Amino acid sequence: MQDNNNNKLNSTFLLLLRPLARLFLRFGRGYREYSELSKTAFVSVASEDYGVHGRPTNVSRIAAMTGLTRKEISRIRGRLERGEGALIDRHTPVREVIDAWRSKDEFLDADGEPAVLPLDGENGSFRSLIKQYAGDIPEGAMKTELQRIGAVQCENGRYKLLPEDSDRLVPEEELAAELRAGPYPLLSAMAKNKTVVREGDIWPQETVSRTTIRKSDVRRVRKLVSVRLRAATTNIADLLDAYATLNNGDEADEKLVPVSAGVFYAEGLDTKDC
Repeated sequence: MQDNNNNKLNSTFLLLLRPLARLFLRFGRGYREYSELSKTAFVSVASEDYGVHGRPTNVSRIAAMTGLTRKEISRIRGRLERGEGALIDRHTPVREVIDAWRSKDEFLDADGEPAVLPLDGENGSFRSLIKQYAGDIPEGAMKTELQRIGAVQCENGRYKLLPEDSDRLVPEEELAAELRAGPYPLLSAMAKNKTVVREGDIWPQETVSRTTIRKSDVRRVRKLVSVRLRAATTNIADLLDAYATLNNGDEADEKLVPVSAGVFYAEGLDTKDC
């Protein structure tokens, strides 16, 4: 018999993962990157939060908690100790193809640059590149994806790898800053509050939602909410600035703690079970 409560929570976790998957795909990351980063996060949290007497959790217990093998856990722990937790060994097939095109002699020209490849040929062709480095991804699907991300130009049956656009890094850096400032603190607060014993230690967390806003009013509501959100964040910023200013020049050797607070707006979200 299925556990309805468990399925309900899993359905909600799936809802949370959907926008994350959109961001991964939008910025050229796939399941390989997500899987590796996810495993690293599980090992890190299990090690830090469930140890005894302040020591990291042992490998066998982490394996029992996460379902990862002890060998995999040891590998990930080694990366964490070296400060390489965010490094990925295997990327999406698209990235594998691009990396091979830039580094393998078979696909380089006389100057050591990515060659313009013909479609056919046992060696040094686009078809050969896809066959060797795209796994079981069909040639047509890989071509479409490479063109979607602006990596490849195809003219007269010849394929040219375009240089990486430096402007691409700007939206990636902006997204990283937004995620660190918004979703990360919010999810951290939710996780923290599920483990709080004393009421006074709860991190403030307030949300408001209505499911009966008329479609014709949504544009007006969005505009008015934007004004009020800006006012709310300005007031909170003034409060934080006041306390930060109070401690300027304070010679007391007291630890400084980063504090975050934020508000958001969303509409038309699918909150039904998946």
